[in-house]
Amino acid sequence: MFDRNKIIFNNRRSFKASNKKVNLFLSKLSEDAIQRLEIDKRKKNNVLEILAKSNIFVKTLEKKNIKTETFQTFFPNTINFNQKNMIINNNKLSAIDDEKIDCCISFFPAFAKSDLTFILKSIYRILKFEGKFLFLFFSSDSCSKLKKIFYDIFKTKFEDMFMPSPDILLLGNITNLMGYKNVVVDKSSYIITNKTPEDIWGFIRDLGVSNYLQNRNKTAISKINYNELREKIKLLLTEDGVITNKVSINYLIGTKKH
Repeated sequence: MFDRNKIIFNNRRSFKASNKKVNLFLSKLSEDAIQRLEIDKRKKNNVLEILAKSNIFVKTLEKKNIKTETFQTFFPNTINFNQKNMIINNNKLSAIDDEKIDCCISFFPAFAKSDLTFILKSIYRILKFEGKFLFLFFSSDSCSKLKKIFYDIFKTKFEDMFMPSPDILLLGNITNLMGYKNVVVDKSSYIITNKTPEDIWGFIRDLGVSNYLQNRNKTAISKINYNELREKIKLLLTEDGVITNKVSINYLIGTKKH
């Protein structure tokens, strides 16, 4: 389903990016995540970030003076292997001991449906009692106006043009079945502003979430279609002199209890 090489490419690019808008967005998501995880500031916490695309979450913890030892999993060849507490990613999380982690987080994880149950089971193993995990996914209605513009222009090529959004209620049910308690499915929306259509592409790329479907449409866009796309985006999404996109995020959270 997913192109592993494209995921590695995306992650490597996002780590190297210096996009201020992306950094601000991830900082905001990190602050929301910390609040939802209810991380105890009175003790030192072991935190695991799965398939990390940047160090923004780690830096946000530091800014809030939350005492943590943070571990991050990566695909091989994503970043320099000298990074401290870096763990090569696998669904078993085999490099991590049982009941070692206080909380686990992943921003826009690339999990195939067949892998999800396995990874949730592995997270349950490594979480301490009352430890929590939090996954952030784009919701199906995220950037809906932008997607409609693409659909109107590329009707015959629309399939697999955008990453599918997981069924968050189904994920919640699976999480319950895996033994997690206090399972919460929540949603928040954010307005992202850009000056040009090109800024939108840059935001998506630097966030590390550009399309990595194995069967994505790789056909080059004609110059005529590209110009039409740019003009429609500027015409239909401009508010108060800037291009706006409504980005919606689904939060899935669960707690380990015996």
